[in-house]
Amino acid sequence: MARSRTDELLEAWKMVAQNAQRPVEAPRPRTRRSSGPIGLLAAGTVAVVLIVALALRGAGPGPQPSQPAVGASPSVGASPSPAASPSPNGSASPAASPEASVSPADASGAIVHQYTDDLVKGNFAAAWALLAPGGPTRSQTFAAWRTERGQFFASAGTVYTIVVSPSDVAPLSTWLASPWSSSIDAAHALLVEVNYAALAGNNAGYSLYIVNPTVTGLAIYDVR
Repeated sequence: MARSRTDELLEAWKMVAQNAQRPVEAPRPRTRRSSGPIGLLAAGTVAVVLIVALALRGAGPGPQPSQPAVGASPSVGASPSPAASPSPNGSASPAASPEASVSPADASGAIVHQYTDDLVKGNFAAAWALLAPGGPTRSQTFAAWRTERGQFFASAGTVYTIVVSPSDVAPLSTWLASPWSSSIDAAHALLVEVNYAALAGNNAGYSLYIVNPTVTGLAIYDVR
């Protein structure tokens, strides 16, 4: 009787099984792969996530310039902003301006230096503008004052020193006995002395001014 194909396969398997040798150690079990609808669903989910991630990456903005982290120190060479000092209630108040740190003595000495420097250089109009309108010098004409100051500085030279609140002259109150002194703020005005090196030892070797603070700035009164 003819043998079927099934019988031939079974016979061949039987012969292989009889001749096969048993391994010394049992083979490790293979990881069971997901199969069926659950496996297909998981694979589909992974594919969808990958597609969405790639789409978002493609639609996102291009590379952005790097920004310093919050609290990072500014780069070298950056201009610092003006410092602010904390107020008692915790809020920051603006830093004091450079002008606010100048003392009255320094300001008075500076304006007398400017006035004298203008006279030395022959800038008489600029010097005249620094004199108080109600001061004793303004009682004469500009032309007369200019002639007299020009002649004086021709002999006084260009070297001089300035002393604020000098101790070798009478105090401020002594110079406030004239009618024009009523406009002077005696509590804040200062005496300023100018000594000329070329006239040292001469009675005319110094000038004396009262520097008076006003609402428009400092004004000079030529008192000697």
